[in-house]
Amino acid sequence: MHKDMTQIHRARVDDSAGLARVPVDSYRTTYASILPHDYLAHFTYSEQEQDWCDWHSLHPDDILYVAENDNGEIAGYALGRPGLSNIAAYDSELVALHVRHLCQRRGIGRKLVTTMAQQLEQQGFCSLMLWVLAENPSRLFYVRLGGQWIGEQTIKLGKDVTSVEVAYGWPNIESLCGASGEAHVPYTD
Repeated sequence: MHKDMTQIHRARVDDSAGLARVPVDSYRTTYASILPHDYLAHFTYSEQEQDWCDWHSLHPDDILYVAENDNGEIAGYALGRPGLSNIAAYDSELVALHVRHLCQRRGIGRKLVTTMAQQLEQQGFCSLMLWVLAENPSRLFYVRLGGQWIGEQTIKLGKDVTSVEVAYGWPNIESLCGASGEAHVPYTD
């Protein structure tokens, strides 16, 4: 695994332009073979930037961390929401984790998830879960972090687009709080 000098910090409003690029680029690479091109094409940098600017004032309880490289570029982010989970045994949710394709497999996603889990634990939350598209090959990352399969659902993404999501959970958030160490399970996909 290649390590880099990426720094993790709480997102600020001035990170919005950099944040916007991450999911748009991530959708276009990760989901290109999974979701219709027309659906992916509707995501734009300008729309995403505005969404992130709005997010800062609309969701004050959310927790957003960004990974920034030495050049000041945002390589990824993790968005957590206390109390959002729709699975009763879990009291917080990792709403989104995106790492730019060229920055993957460097420990950035692991650092982001660990930092998010530590912040949630400090706020008194005990468990964490997330939803991920079943066809997303990166979902095995959550298994390597110790996530347990806890359910699935069919979701509607657009007018004519449906997909299956699977849920992974950590009933004890403490198990994630130390996951940023050097231990690494090799990628097998």
